[in-house]
Amino acid sequence: MRRAYRLDVRLAVVVTVMSALTLIGAGMILSMEFTRGQFGIEERGLSTQVEEWAGLLRRNPGGTVVFDRPAEPSSEIDPPYTGLLSGTRPVYGYTVTDATGRVLDRSDANAPAGRPGPADPEPVLLIGPTLDGAGPVLIAELFVPEFGVWLRLARSRSDVTALTNTFFAQSLEELGWAALAMLVVMVITAVSIVRFSLRGLRRVAAQAKRITFDNLGHQRLSGASAPAEVQPLIAAVNQALDGIRAGAVAQRDFSIHAAHELRTPLADLKLRLEGLASDPDRDAAMQDIDAMARLIEQLLQIARLDGSTAFSLQSLHLGETVAQVLQEAAPRLVSAGWLLEADGLDSPVQISGDPTLIALILRNLLDNVRKHTPVGSRVKVSISDDGTLLFTDTGPGLPRGFPGSNFARFVRGNDDARSGSGLGLSICETAMRRMRGTFSLEPTVSGAAFRLIFSLERSPAAGKTT
Repeated sequence: MRRAYRLDVRLAVVVTVMSALTLIGAGMILSMEFTRGQFGIEERGLSTQVEEWAGLLRRNPGGTVVFDRPAEPSSEIDPPYTGLLSGTRPVYGYTVTDATGRVLDRSDANAPAGRPGPADPEPVLLIGPTLDGAGPVLIAELFVPEFGVWLRLARSRSDVTALTNTFFAQSLEELGWAALAMLVVMVITAVSIVRFSLRGLRRVAAQAKRITFDNLGHQRLSGASAPAEVQPLIAAVNQALDGIRAGAVAQRDFSIHAAHELRTPLADLKLRLEGLASDPDRDAAMQDIDAMARLIEQLLQIARLDGSTAFSLQSLHLGETVAQVLQEAAPRLVSAGWLLEADGLDSPVQISGDPTLIALILRNLLDNVRKHTPVGSRVKVSISDDGTLLFTDTGPGLPRGFPGSNFARFVRGNDDARSGSGLGLSICETAMRRMRGTFSLEPTVSGAAFRLIFSLERSPAAGKTT
């Protein structure tokens, strides 16, 4: 089975990756814009420089045009850019060229190579190599009409790239931790928003956890607080619960009707057998009919417990309720030879329960005693102040390995189908659950003991319907 993923973890990974890609993309775009901006500044600066330096051209006594280049404080560039642009070399290179392309004057480094272009009085920008083979460099050339020459200034393009790289290296060093912290904050914020948004879905999950077969008739999922994306799922689950409920009701009705219909022919059959002379076959048939009658009665009880029958939980005096049931059900057991002892019936224990269900439980336990313990066994019913009823007997007890709770239906303690149907303990547990109590097998050295824990009545309010 494929393991389910956690939405908040997946979102954290997605947000982290997307944020990292966003930061990288933003850095690349910023780098491109910075480089392009630096190129634009460099081109404008070089155009202005060539126009200003054109006034420094002069003709020497020999008639040759020379350029009186001013000193450049290239060694005074502020760190960390010192040495990155041109080091100790001049930042700008130049050549003075005549119409034939002959170089009349040049710088020692970064002197641009190539023939000049048209005689344009406006600066012209181009890219080309230097006379010493370096480059490419950015060249600004300007035709100076009064001397009939072209002044060509050059600056290395790599200076701008170095400046950009150094700028971003310094920015990353100073702002990298801030970017990392911002990334962590973005992830935590996104996950927190998702967890907050999924609170409604967690409420729906809690509602689903509280749905049991006992409250299936009126308990449904409420999607008012859930996201709109899961509303179709909630509606589908509620529709499925409606279908399950309808099937359970149909099954319950069938069991009730079948049990009622079978009672009459079984009673008629028993009357006919009672009119026959006693013999082994007739006695065995009578025993089978009694077993069938008990099974039908227990099936009817199970159907009523599983169905929508409303049991009114009210404040009861546990001792008085148990005493009334024993007065009605115990005489037949005692007259047949079993011993019955009751303790704590006068204890002022107020519980929340239903007298019909309590009678149903005690009758099933007494019926088990009659069927599974020998005549003369002792039965004891004791009540404690904490709302606990302990039912014990001195019979052979249940077999080893028999479950102590969650009693499955049709599970018998022996292989004799005539001795019981395996529904009695399941009926007791279901009835206790309907009264919000518990029913369990108590470990003993000999015999069998069952512990019934009722819900104590803590307020004088009227009973509630379940």
